[in-house]
Amino acid sequence: MTSGSSRTPLPPPPAAPSPAWLTTPGAVGAAPPPHPFDPWAIALPPIFVGRTGALRDLERAAWDGRGVSLLGEWRIGKTSLLHTWGQRARELGFAVRLLSGQGRERQGHRALVDAVVAAVPADHRSAATGTATGAAGEQAVSESPDAASDRLGDWCSAQREASGGLPPLLLLDEAEGLLGHCEPGFLERLRGLLTGRRLPLVFATRRTLPEVYADLGRVSPFANMLEAVRIGLLEPGAAAALLARGAAGLEPDDPAWVLDWAGRHPFFLTLLARRLFDARADGPDPDGGDPRAQALARFRDEAAQQFALWWPGLAERDRQRLRRAAAGGTATDANHGDDLCRRGLLTDDHQPFARVLSGWLNRKD
Repeated sequence: MTSGSSRTPLPPPPAAPSPAWLTTPGAVGAAPPPHPFDPWAIALPPIFVGRTGALRDLERAAWDGRGVSLLGEWRIGKTSLLHTWGQRARELGFAVRLLSGQGRERQGHRALVDAVVAAVPADHRSAATGTATGAAGEQAVSESPDAASDRLGDWCSAQREASGGLPPLLLLDEAEGLLGHCEPGFLERLRGLLTGRRLPLVFATRRTLPEVYADLGRVSPFANMLEAVRIGLLEPGAAAALLARGAAGLEPDDPAWVLDWAGRHPFFLTLLARRLFDARADGPDPDGGDPRAQALARFRDEAAQQFALWWPGLAERDRQRLRRAAAGGTATDANHGDDLCRRGLLTDDHQPFARVLSGWLNRKD
């Protein structure tokens, strides 16, 4: 049966026991426990897995007062990494502000500084990392870039004093949106706070900052000032640890099947694991449907929707290289080498990161 059926679930096979909230009469009407697989949620420890090298690089940069350009493709896990690092940094004694280019702080320099100084948590998840948003409904007031920068500098000084000498950290997720709406004069002052080691910055973007600024018709004020940290596919051990969270609801050979179809991409890996976990939890289908077939059909539809959104943002040369790889050719050339592998679009053996992507590329056009 499917999860939308009203038929009472049949007893599941021993290797895949049904979760208690689906079978226990006393659980009817009660909120279910957290799902072991949620591809849309921000992952914090202990859910967060892997990225050990990137976390180490972020910590070293913070202690040294340096800036970081955190690079990662669409849905590769930059936001979860930033939130996890923000939580760890606070435990180390740093004052942390985590802003998003998709929030109201993207309205300009005043909104950004308001968000940093006010630090009103947006929701329960942001409280742990110090994510900030401006006060709800607050009317914008004209403020010069220099005045906003002075406020930010005063805040940095106060935070350093309160923390015993540690500079505060400013983590900017989806930074393209913030950079495009801040006046150049403010960003020049922000660069000054970085070079003075008063405010270490992390810019999380899909493309490099020079590429972002090229689209804006401007030159990046942060050129040659930021250490590049790129994240790609999950490490094999991290992917296995992610799937192990649902071991009680999956059969022993399910993880290998999930990895074959979804690869080590954290979003697609979690998405397929969720669909299969739910199909297993529903129990045997009286019509003889295979749980894997049910999960895969839905997963392929959802993946295709995501790929269609992602594809236009790729450079044409990258599209052609991915098509060649999916068709069994080579995706690398003398100019780009293993770039797609580092970005997590291809595996180390130059294949599309997942079987679902290969199938989509071969069907496209």
